[in-house]
Amino acid sequence: MNSFYKEAVPDPHLHIHVRPRYEAPVMVNGRTYIDSEFGHHYAVKKHVEISDKDREEVCTRLKKWLNCCMPVL
Repeated sequence: MNSFYKEAVPDPHLHIHVRPRYEAPVMVNGRTYIDSEFGHHYAVKKHVEISDKDREEVCTRLKKWLNCCMPVL
């Protein structure tokens, strides 16, 4: 974030990537996803194809969990 303060008009913001990790197979819209790297550091270049519909469902589940389990700042 320090680079944002180098600009004449600072515009700090936070950008994150989320990679859900799971020990047991997860079912999303009838498709099963297995995290073969669970418990290990993931390979940065490894990419799992996921349909737009499944991605939307995962985002919905994450938002629900975050709203339920995380304190409001």
